[in-house]
Amino acid sequence: MPLINKSLRAAIAAMLLLFSNAVYAQDEHPAQQLVQSAITEMLSFLADNIDEVRADKSLVDAKAEELIVPHIDFVTMTRLSIGKNWRNADKDQQKDLVLQFKTLLLNTYTSAMTQYSGEAIEFEPYRPESRDDRAIVRTAFKQNGGSDVPVIYKLRDKEGWKIYDIEVAGLSLVSNFRQKFTDEINAKGIDGLLAFLRKRNSR
Repeated sequence: MPLINKSLRAAIAAMLLLFSNAVYAQDEHPAQQLVQSAITEMLSFLADNIDEVRADKSLVDAKAEELIVPHIDFVTMTRLSIGKNWRNADKDQQKDLVLQFKTLLLNTYTSAMTQYSGEAIEFEPYRPESRDDRAIVRTAFKQNGGSDVPVIYKLRDKEGWKIYDIEVAGLSLVSNFRQKFTDEINAKGIDGLLAFLRKRNSR
C-alpha cells in the first residue's frame, strides 16, 4: 500500500494550490476565509516566482512555513493518524512523531508546489456544522484534462481555526496514514514507525 496514493497527492497539492476567482463575502465563515485567503497568497507567490522555486526549493519551504503551517493542527492530525497506538507512545515519542509527520507532509506539499501548472479549486458555499467549533470547507479540485475531484477540509476552532484532516473523493488523509502507521507499529513498535518516518524524510 503506497504511503500516499495518487488521489491523496492531489489533495496535498490542492491544499497548497487553492484558488478561486470569486472574492469571498466579508461575512463568510472565518474557516472558509482562512483557507481561501492563505492559499490564494501562496498561489500568488508561486505565480510570481515559479522559476526561482523550481531552482531553489528552500524558497517555497519558507513560504509554506509562513502561510500554511500556522493553519494546520499537526498534533491532532498526528494523533488521529496514529490512532489507538498514540497512548502507547511516551511524551518524547509523541513529540518526535508530530515532528516527523509534519516533515513528511511539508516535504510532500512543497514538492507538489514546484509542479504547479495552473490547477485551480472552486469553493462551494459554506454550510454550517452542528458544532460551532467545527467547520468543513468544501471544494472541487479542477484537474487539467481530468475529472473534477471533490476535496473537503475539516477544521476545528482551537484558539483559532486549524485544519486537522482532508478528504479527497471521500478518502481521508488521516485514515490513509492510520492504516500504514498501524502496520508499521504492529510490526516494529512506535520506535519502528519513527525509524520508518525518519528514513522517509531523509530522502
